[in-house]
Amino acid sequence: MDLRVEGKIFLVTAASRGLGYGVAEALVEEGANVIICSRQKESLESATESLGSLSRFFVCDLSQEEDIRALLDDVAAITDHIDGLFVNAGGPPPGSFSDLSEEQWLRAYNLTLMSAVRLTREALPLLQTADSPSILYSTSISVKQPIENLMLSNSLRSAVIGMMRTLADEIGPTGIRVNAICPGWILTNRVDELLADDSSSKEQIISRIPLGRMGTPEEFGEVSAFLLSPVSSYIHGALLLIDGGLYRGMM
Repeated sequence: MDLRVEGKIFLVTAASRGLGYGVAEALVEEGANVIICSRQKESLESATESLGSLSRFFVCDLSQEEDIRALLDDVAAITDHIDGLFVNAGGPPPGSFSDLSEEQWLRAYNLTLMSAVRLTREALPLLQTADSPSILYSTSISVKQPIENLMLSNSLRSAVIGMMRTLADEIGPTGIRVNAICPGWILTNRVDELLADDSSSKEQIISRIPLGRMGTPEEFGEVSAFLLSPVSSYIHGALLLIDGGLYRGMM
């Protein structure tokens, strides 16, 4: 399928590796131009080298308001519009309620929720000048069913969904689509880190997934590219699980 993104411009955050990189790669393969960011210049250089000439990067710590404002200023200096924004900021650390400090809650609040708020606010002027603009928020299956020992993710990612649903009403009339994609267990460095202390966890998780395996960043990226593209022009305010059938709820 032609996603009709050739020549279009997308900002993909936290994209030097993992899920964000998978999205950037899928868009580039469709002929789109991608701007990526993360905190580490070296990893961004490696990522853009792999992505090729349709990519470029800016260094940005998404937990910092000033960095996000600077990122969008840099983007505005090279283009008068962006056709899509993929909002992704990695995940907050694991931990139960009793284990987490006030400082950890505040850091996770800035990384997970406020990065989405700030990226959206700063990107809206560039999206408003595009022909078929869209925003896609990367969250987690945890917004449907909590994941053990991920108190911060379970709490704060749900707030992102609340924002997305409300934005669907507020900015939908302007022509900007908003959606969210909710990965289950995808084989990334973060998953490796979460499971590092328990060698049996991976097998136990896979045993609960009907497809019998974890997903790949490439699979995640291809679905995300579709949702960002004009091909999905009547999908708005939606929340799509990409989890191999792990979630068992009816809604």
